[in-house]
Amino acid sequence: MNKKYKYKVSILILTFNNADTISSCLESLDNQTLIDFEIIIRDNNSADNTVTQLKQYDNIKLYAADSNIGFAAGINYLSRQANGEYLYILNPDCECPADMLEKLYEFAQNNPGVISPALIYPDGTPQLSARHLISYKNVLFSRKSPLYQMGFSSIDSAGYLMPENRSKVPAVSATALFIRNDLFQTIDGFDERFFLYLEDIDLCFRLNSINVDIWYLPDVKLKHILGASSSKASFRAGYYHHHSMFKYFTKHFSGNYIRNILLLIVLTAGFVISVMINITKPKRRK
Repeated sequence: MNKKYKYKVSILILTFNNADTISSCLESLDNQTLIDFEIIIRDNNSADNTVTQLKQYDNIKLYAADSNIGFAAGINYLSRQANGEYLYILNPDCECPADMLEKLYEFAQNNPGVISPALIYPDGTPQLSARHLISYKNVLFSRKSPLYQMGFSSIDSAGYLMPENRSKVPAVSATALFIRNDLFQTIDGFDERFFLYLEDIDLCFRLNSINVDIWYLPDVKLKHILGASSSKASFRAGYYHHHSMFKYFTKHFSGNYIRNILLLIVLTAGFVISVMINITKPKRRK
């Protein structure tokens, strides 16, 4: 292990109204076969009793903030407190099998780059997380799009991948992201202009540009309750998703003026339609 680091892994968890899931997440980390790690948590000013629960754990470093600075900025903040050779960015609505950290760490020793386990729903069915970098057409087919919410498109139309073997992929979700600490700092972490959503795709875009491998491990499975935080504030989550989508394309494809103007129109209309759908009918899960 690099001598400048105190631990092999720093687990970074950002919480926001996760009282229903954070205990299960932390309990799963207590059972890890790899024991050389630290857990660092920032709470983004939860309105429930998440912080009260977290204060009961003496094996974590807790930063209880009085404001919500978003996912990207929150993880960047935690990364600056980390003393691990690797960072494991982990959603608080995940449950890790006992050998999760050991498998990720061992794979990283011979495969430099970024690593993501496969995500599964609580019932064991696959949850798509590896994907191509997004294109303009993904606006129409993403999980937040009206077409998907009305049942006119399937989620695999949005560019997602389902490799059967350990594979290099263009992009993965930040739900569970294993990355070298020095690499994360070298690329300045997440772009904090993305308050919520697309910060992971933006990160993968930049990693691709410097030829860093992004690995997806389908045999290493992680239970994830999709949208456990965002579903409690679906209006705001929808707004940030559409806003971040526009930021992504204007950042990386700034020369496409006409497409970006059309994109803004489509996103605005899509957000309005999505709000109406959520008001008038139960939320569709998958």
